[in-house]
Amino acid sequence: MYGPWVKALVQRYLTQMMIELQELPGPDGSGRLLDCIDLIVPHQANKTMVVSTAESVGLTPDLLYFNIDRVGNTSSASIPLAIRDAVLDGVIERPMRIFAPGFGAGAVGGYAVVRIDPAIVATEPRASLTEEGTALFALNQATSSDDVKQAFSS
Repeated sequence: MYGPWVKALVQRYLTQMMIELQELPGPDGSGRLLDCIDLIVPHQANKTMVVSTAESVGLTPDLLYFNIDRVGNTSSASIPLAIRDAVLDGVIERPMRIFAPGFGAGAVGGYAVVRIDPAIVATEPRASLTEEGTALFALNQATSSDDVKQAFSS
């Protein structure tokens, strides 16, 4: 893939999405849906590109939430992880309407406008039981290297 072409395509997708939100009616049928958005949680691939595209259609960076500086580009998991982190960071502290634009490899794009209630966002690891009946947490303290070593040990 040629980076400048991917960037141009993603910018076009994000611009189209935001323009569509300007044209769609708000939830009560009046106003613009874009004006009802409390927070934008985009795919965490390129913060600079997303911020400049948002600004080009009149959105301010304070509407955007990013966690890419802490977790990197986690591919298709980036939006759900960012929503969880926004709850943990206190950014989503009440039910909010969120615009979540996503794109993949610059070739596809889509978005969702959802209402997120922080009370129902899982912020703790979920325990499951091993064969021995002890709790095993989905999120543990092992590093990826430890996981690989364990997977390939006999």
